[in-house]
Amino acid sequence: MIRPWLPLTAANLADVPGALGVFEISDPSGVIAIEYAGGHSSFGLRGRLERWLDERPGLSFRYERTNSYLSRYRELVRAFENEHGEPPEQPNRTDQRLEGDR
Repeated sequence: MIRPWLPLTAANLADVPGALGVFEISDPSGVIAIEYAGGHSSFGLRGRLERWLDERPGLSFRYERTNSYLSRYRELVRAFENEHGEPPEQPNRTDQRLEGDR
């Protein structure tokens, strides 16, 4: 992802589109979650990111709009696993594990 990291605040989320796409959440130690906003996500990327607002202080995010969100999501998770040897922490993950994913 090439978009810069932004602090996870309501003001910054106001500029995020309600579109399909993928996003990463980080804390000071690095990426802790990779998720997507799909066709069933209320308010798209903005709606999915809003779930993280009260998770804990000091989080940052970046996102990428894409209609190929499932492919891009898998690509980002696999790249993270290759680099770190395990998937991200995913503390706020709901039902985003896809069939065939580990």
